[in-house]
Amino acid sequence: MGVLSRKLWRTIRSTRGQFLAVVAVVTIGIAVYIGMSTAYYNLNRSQSLFYQENNFADYFFQVVRAPQEVTRQVESIPGVMKATGRIQKDVPILKEDHQRATARLISYPLPMDTEVNRLQVQTGRLFDQYPESGGIEALVDPQYFNANRLSFNDTVSIVAEGKQVFLTVVGTAISPETIVTMKDAATMMPDPKTFGIIMMPQNQAEQILNLNGEINQVVITLAPGADGKHVAEQVKTLLEPYGNLADYPREDQLSHAILQGELNGLRTLASFMPVIFLGVAALIQFVMLGRMVKAQRQQIGVMKALGYGSGQIMLHYTGYALAVALLGALLGSLLGLGLATVMSQAYALYFNLPQSIGGVNLTAILSGLFLSLGVSLIAGLTASRGVVVIRPAESMRPEPPAGTGRVVFEQWNCLWRRLDPAWKMSLRTINRKRGRFAVTMVGVVFAVGLLVMSLFFNDAIDYMVKKHFYEEQRYDLLVRFDGPVKDHELLNLSRLDGVIKTEPVLEIPVKLYVNGRSEDDLLVGVPQALTLKKLVDDTGKPLPYPEEGILISRSTADKLGARPGDRVELETLLGLGPVRRAEVKITGINRQLVGSGSYISLEQANRILQESGVVSGAMLKVDPGKTAMVEQQLGDMTGVSSISSLRKELANLNQNMDSMVYSLTIMIVFAVLLGFAIVYNSSVISFAERRRELATLRVLGFTTQEISGLLLKENILQSLLGVALGLPFGLYLSKWYVKAASTDLYTIPVIIYPQTYLFSALGGVCFIMVAHFLAVRGVKQIDMVEVLKNTD
Repeated sequence: MGVLSRKLWRTIRSTRGQFLAVVAVVTIGIAVYIGMSTAYYNLNRSQSLFYQENNFADYFFQVVRAPQEVTRQVESIPGVMKATGRIQKDVPILKEDHQRATARLISYPLPMDTEVNRLQVQTGRLFDQYPESGGIEALVDPQYFNANRLSFNDTVSIVAEGKQVFLTVVGTAISPETIVTMKDAATMMPDPKTFGIIMMPQNQAEQILNLNGEINQVVITLAPGADGKHVAEQVKTLLEPYGNLADYPREDQLSHAILQGELNGLRTLASFMPVIFLGVAALIQFVMLGRMVKAQRQQIGVMKALGYGSGQIMLHYTGYALAVALLGALLGSLLGLGLATVMSQAYALYFNLPQSIGGVNLTAILSGLFLSLGVSLIAGLTASRGVVVIRPAESMRPEPPAGTGRVVFEQWNCLWRRLDPAWKMSLRTINRKRGRFAVTMVGVVFAVGLLVMSLFFNDAIDYMVKKHFYEEQRYDLLVRFDGPVKDHELLNLSRLDGVIKTEPVLEIPVKLYVNGRSEDDLLVGVPQALTLKKLVDDTGKPLPYPEEGILISRSTADKLGARPGDRVELETLLGLGPVRRAEVKITGINRQLVGSGSYISLEQANRILQESGVVSGAMLKVDPGKTAMVEQQLGDMTGVSSISSLRKELANLNQNMDSMVYSLTIMIVFAVLLGFAIVYNSSVISFAERRRELATLRVLGFTTQEISGLLLKENILQSLLGVALGLPFGLYLSKWYVKAASTDLYTIPVIIYPQTYLFSALGGVCFIMVAHFLAVRGVKQIDMVEVLKNTD
């Protein structure tokens, strides 16, 4: 081991507290980068491979019913690579506990080797087209299978075309369109107990749904370079005689949109969080090494006198930074791989993806290593550039003291005279060490900002829950019928024991046209005097239900470029009776944090359908003590297709919050460690630079508590300013993340409660105090005689 290497090792040992603090910051930065980058890589790669292997559709077209042969006509359209005709329909599931559930029944032609949206069997076996038992075999998605504790060869009972049909479960399967199993965009979280995917042979689906030789959905893949919108228009024209109900590209498919939103959010966090930690680590190293060069000025002069060049000495001090980088990268890689494993396991529970979702991303590990080395190398070379100007002869003399100049507060004599000497000393030290003051303050700003952003997620979810479940949705149960019925049928619901109030709903799937654009939407007809559903505008003010006109949702308005006062043309997509068209005026824009939907008066909705007194469901207010009984009675009614319980949705949401709490805890710990490291290093450097001054104060009679208080004043000034700036910085980070991660399915509100700012500020003060007291423990060990010896 060379002389400089031994000196480097001794320096690391003598400054091990600071060294380890900086290593901790680098470790966290690299761990976050590797963990999130690996999780993103695995999730994105698993998605891409799964889509490719199972031929995921580029466009989806829903019709009332069409002959199977139309698929070949669609396939002949230029730009269409492959088309598959199939059946998809939501049907009720009859459970033994009388609880209502819904299944999305999807048919698959056999063999399916070249078909679009192929399924992949996970457990069990593929269904038979003509089982020897004479029954109907089916596969279900893994989450529904596990949540309902099913076993192979169990029977699932569904209602198809008014008849009870028994299906035999022979296995579980997944497909590209069922990675996330949510019924619709209005559902905040998947609930596998009440909604699942059932996959069955095409011929069996045709039989139980009375669609012999017919289909109601066409899915296509596009040829490379094809114009998707142009091809989609041609397909819609071809399918028009069969009653177009809906068409949408892959980007708007619910499962894909949710998965893509998660990927976008993960990519955003993986891009900016490591930058914060590594940037702060670079600043700490810059200050540390700059101070080290000044403190070892005489040693540098001796080394130059012995023949060492400036470049060798610069590399020696840069080696300190590189040692931090190497150890931080090693520990960060190990911690990052652990973090990636935990995240991948969480994703495996939430997303129906193959087990290849886990894996080691060597690119991320190598990138993290080079990133760590690069940042530390720049910080080391920049901080040690002062070595060049040190000359052996001059280094033997003490360096002239730095000029302090006038402190800003000295201009205000009235204030300055009132400060005690300790505060004046602290302010002058800060004025003399403005660079270190700025670095510490920036580190605290980042740490407090991350604390605010971490706690913001909890506030946003809490706000969404309060608004969605307690303020806007005032009903307890939402009942949907198999089809439109006359409003007098609601008397059967109102008479149920426990039902306090019943209000009708008429839901109509429509396509809206405005400003040359079109968008599929759900038109909800409600009474003007509706009390069980509250709509608000962008400012949170309640919106009255209009007698004439439409309250369009914010997400739909943004897609269409629509504003209040515009006239919108709508086209019904019910699949029952002829298509109806109408033109209505937009009277307002309603803000919905979850899902979408446009509202219109019940009377006007009936006029659009050229009907009278027709409803499709009802909102119920129920006696809390009789909710279960009412649900059971509704479940026994034959005309009821689905029952949505607000209480169960909220319970399901709370159950899914566990993983989020775990993630927030990790982010909070990382933020606290970042703040601790920057304050600790600043305090240690300040203490080391002023050992002689502090020893003099001890000789003059200052107690250790008074000296510690003197150093604390400096930390308080720079850290409290950092806390004050960190709070709005956290708000900015939250807004930036929301802008990057929000999707058309849900809007994350940028809501930060006052207590979050308070907790973040208190957290900042806590890590400041802990770091300070750990850093100044050496005050008691000061050897006044040794320190005050004249060694110059």
